[in-house]
Amino acid sequence: LVPSSSAEPSTAPSEEPSGQPSRSSQPSSEPSSMCGEFQDISTDGNVVVLPDDESEEVPMNNTFTFFGIDYTTTFISSNGFLSFGDKDGDCPNCIEYETEPFPNTDTPNNVIAPLWTDLNPSPFDDDGGGSVTYKYVMNMPDKFITQWTEVPEYDENDNINTFQVALYFDSGCIEYKYLQVLTEDDLNVGVENNDGTVGLDIPTASILDGSTTCVRLCYDGNNYAVVDEQ
Repeated sequence: LVPSSSAEPSTAPSEEPSGQPSRSSQPSSEPSSMCGEFQDISTDGNVVVLPDDESEEVPMNNTFTFFGIDYTTTFISSNGFLSFGDKDGDCPNCIEYETEPFPNTDTPNNVIAPLWTDLNPSPFDDDGGGSVTYKYVMNMPDKFITQWTEVPEYDENDNINTFQVALYFDSGCIEYKYLQVLTEDDLNVGVENNDGTVGLDIPTASILDGSTTCVRLCYDGNNYAVVDEQ
């Protein structure tokens, strides 16, 4: 996969999204221009045991608004992304490890992807390892963190990756944070709406070389945009 050259939002004609109506199409009560620090939840978060190419739905203990629709649960994928599923509450293909640039209409859609690639956190495989944890953090601002800790690339035990995504409930902003990224497989970073017609594809070169350790995205009522990168 060749990283895209810019983080310009991509859009295509779309019908109004179906789902639970949002309380506000543009939530914005906290500052939206600063990346926060990496808050390690590897030891005090809720552990999700994920075999290779699996996902699990978990509660967020609050309501997060994504592309104008409210959600209280999310699917955590072993392959480095979250999804809010479809209008029926399912997550078709949430186990997918082959990636495509955002947006695209192939499932899974409704995706938040800090590091979508072929990972293996399975404790049942010789070439799997690490952990996946999540936590609802109440410390002004409230947020929901999901963390992949020392998770290797599939069939490559030495290519381990530690990263997280934080969803900020008040602002609706999203942060991707990276401690170590050693994967050599194809990957994608970005977001995508519930039918795959609107999204943002983020260049990955600076994430792979370690010069980018945090990317903050915020919603403008139509699409997400990068508001801070460190």
